[in-house]
Amino acid sequence: MLQMSALRQAVQLTLVFLVIVCVAGLVSVLFVDREITARIDAELLGRAADIATRLAATGPDRAMFYETEDRFAVILSDNTRLARRMTNGIARLPGAATFHFKEDEEFEELEGPWRVYATPIPNGLLLVGSNLENREDYLEVLINIFAVSGGVTLVVMLAIGGLLGWRAQKRVSVISGVLDRVAAGDLSARVGDRAGRDDFGRLARSLDDTTARLEVLMRQTRNLTTNIAHDLKTPLTRLRAELEGLEERTTDRGAVENALAQTDEVIHIFEALLRMAKLESGEHRQRFETLQLTSVVEDVADIYRAVIEDSGRSFQFQVSGTATVQGDRRLLIQALANLIENSLKHTPADTRIGLEVKGKTLVFTDTGPGIPEELRERVFEPMFRLEESRTTPGAGLGLALFQAIANLHQAEVVLSDNPQTGSVFPGLRIEIRFS
Repeated sequence: MLQMSALRQAVQLTLVFLVIVCVAGLVSVLFVDREITARIDAELLGRAADIATRLAATGPDRAMFYETEDRFAVILSDNTRLARRMTNGIARLPGAATFHFKEDEEFEELEGPWRVYATPIPNGLLLVGSNLENREDYLEVLINIFAVSGGVTLVVMLAIGGLLGWRAQKRVSVISGVLDRVAAGDLSARVGDRAGRDDFGRLARSLDDTTARLEVLMRQTRNLTTNIAHDLKTPLTRLRAELEGLEERTTDRGAVENALAQTDEVIHIFEALLRMAKLESGEHRQRFETLQLTSVVEDVADIYRAVIEDSGRSFQFQVSGTATVQGDRRLLIQALANLIENSLKHTPADTRIGLEVKGKTLVFTDTGPGIPEELRERVFEPMFRLEESRTTPGAGLGLALFQAIANLHQAEVVLSDNPQTGSVFPGLRIEIRFS
């Protein structure tokens, strides 16, 4: 859950607030402690000055000296142990310091901490003290207040931050999912958050509007390609029929046969463009059924094994785990057939061609020259050919059709070198990963 950026930020902000509360609490306790101590010292100073004035005017009077739970006042001789302890404990006389009297028998009943103000008088030391237990209780209550309020605030902030973070992350996930679908070719995907007035709402509307315009442009382009292919295919078909009729009446049959072959090649290109347009429209998904991948690949192996071996190449088919997928059997066979035929065109005679089923992944391999890494994305573009001279047969549509079929089945295609070539060539490995 903490991998979600919005929730992670909420937790981070809450932790920062907790640190601030702790620091503020510590500073407040230290400040209150200092203020309380300063006020006690001021009170002790006043009491000591009042007693010293009365001593100077009337001499020692037992009524001046007292000992209660909260206060005491006493005169000590200079040679007593407690007087020496007081003198050593206070940096400068007159002055105040905090003491515990449990070690002194004369004052052992004075429990807990005491703030004591000491000032020299003739032949002794005047001590005036105030019990600090109330101050300690007050500071403890203050600390508890900060702890409880900080804890409650932390829980509330975590709850609110988690709720807001979850809502934000949910909207981010929806937008991310739509972008993934658009990247996979589904231009009908929409976020649908048209009412939001915040940044996410504006982003969602902008994304939906952009995707809608892109869908219109792609549909227009697809329709244009389809119409051009269809309109040109019809006269080409008529031209072929005329050439067939001319073949029977002419003596130069070789020229006519060459013209027929060229016409067939052009018709084949237009038929491929029409098939690609239908695949990209998604209408073939209506024919999807549950398929065993092993059964599909076995059909391909039965069809092409003899063709591959007759060409001087070897063929290997293996299964290391199988699964079922939703798809069109005829199209999947066509996709694998395009890979094999492409390999037959562009690999030497001693090439090894292989097909493997690994769960929901189909693997095609060969030991031919492979495809350079920088061109592996472009080979799926219609009309793109690795051979720039374009002297070999073909129009560069075989792999484009293969990719269109893979996209229709929402399968991921991964190209890499074949690590098991055993030759000077890097080979080719194509994985088709069904979801």
